[in-house]
Amino acid sequence: MKKFICRVFIFILPLFLLVFSFLIVYYFNNLKVKSDLKDVSEMECLLMGDSQIQRLNPLLFSSKTKNIASSGEHFYFTYNKLLKILDNKNCKVKKVVLGASIHSFATVYNRLFDIDFPEGENSFKRYMYFISLLDNEDFFRLNKMPVLNYVSAIYSDPDWGGFFESEYSNPDSNIVNKTYNIHFSREGGQKKYCQSQKKYLYKIDSLCAINNIELFICSLPYHAVYKEQIQECYYAFFDSTIEKIERKNYINFLLEEPSNDWMSDANHLNKIGATFYSKKINKIINQSDLGEEN
Repeated sequence: MKKFICRVFIFILPLFLLVFSFLIVYYFNNLKVKSDLKDVSEMECLLMGDSQIQRLNPLLFSSKTKNIASSGEHFYFTYNKLLKILDNKNCKVKKVVLGASIHSFATVYNRLFDIDFPEGENSFKRYMYFISLLDNEDFFRLNKMPVLNYVSAIYSDPDWGGFFESEYSNPDSNIVNKTYNIHFSREGGQKKYCQSQKKYLYKIDSLCAINNIELFICSLPYHAVYKEQIQECYYAFFDSTIEKIERKNYINFLLEEPSNDWMSDANHLNKIGATFYSKKINKIINQSDLGEEN
């Protein structure tokens, strides 16, 4: 009997130590995230959303500003980031500039949100520390997530995103078309529009309203060749989505066509373009009489 117990112990001990090490890493990483969240909560203005907003320079804003946008970030993760930031005592956030545009509701965001796709699994790895593992009805399904995904996510740095500059300019048609295909191509019978983006955009709006935060929805300009390929139905879907936001401070640059010298690719401004629009947005959000459109 003693030998049996000894064998069981020898078998279980490595597994116990492995699990214990994962928990220790998760615990200390979680503490670091909470500390970072506290630091971010001391900002007055947050720049949030996907990689388009990453190009805006927080140093060109009048108030104490932090850029925490990240590439391919679904509004679900933006919402959860903001929720945790606002949970901090003495949070000073007064304004949020949130990137939202036509491509934000395109097919690709279904994949970024769904763990059935590699893009969704990668999202879990990037944002696990920002979401509640026990309370997310849309994205996370406990019985479908492989153990290795947990391991990878635990040992990964949380994706805070942040300000990004590019020196590239004058993108050619191949680069522009590649981006368009990534955003709007449908794989495996995916839905044409990303309805979950709409849901969490509205939740962000409600969260800001509850916390007396000014939310500014911002659509940055596209490359002309990219924009002309977008089907009219996507314009209509986007317009109807924006129209239903109750407290609508909408900064709309979609009608503008900046010089190709200002674009690094199909939908991203380079350093020159981003400097111009950062200053312009800063001026707009500090006007007390901002209307529905710029």
